[in-house]
Amino acid sequence: MTTTEFLAAAHAQCAALGMPQYEPILVSHPIQPKTPEEVRALADQVIDQIVAKLLKQRVQQAA
Repeated sequence: MTTTEFLAAAHAQCAALGMPQYEPILVSHPIQPKTPEEVRALADQVIDQIVAKLLKQRVQQAA
């Protein structure tokens, strides 16, 4: 997961780790000035995507 501002850096990191096809989950930028409640709201927006990626990865590893 990354913010929109760091998408290029996230793609570079994925490629460096041997996963060039991996698409990071994005949230709006910036996070730093947000209140804890606002950060929780961002997490709520992407939690289903996070769980889906984790479950997909687990299934692929089991195969």
